[in-house]
Amino acid sequence: MEALRTIAYFPLGPFPLVFYLGLVSYALLLATGASMALPARRKRRRPLRVHHGLAYATALVATLHALLGVVARL
Repeated sequence: MEALRTIAYFPLGPFPLVFYLGLVSYALLLATGASMALPARRKRRRPLRVHHGLAYATALVATLHALLGVVARL
């Protein structure tokens, strides 16, 4: 538990790692939605595999962010 807390508060510049994981997960969430919405406006098709890959990456990063956030508060 202490090792995860140390990882969560590992300083990367002015903010800890858990902060940057939150930003990355939010950016991935926006990219996942945009990967299907933007090509529809341009009448172009994008492979569904891109959307699925972004969704899996979002789930992984958001889960790690949540785990480190909970451990940091315990």
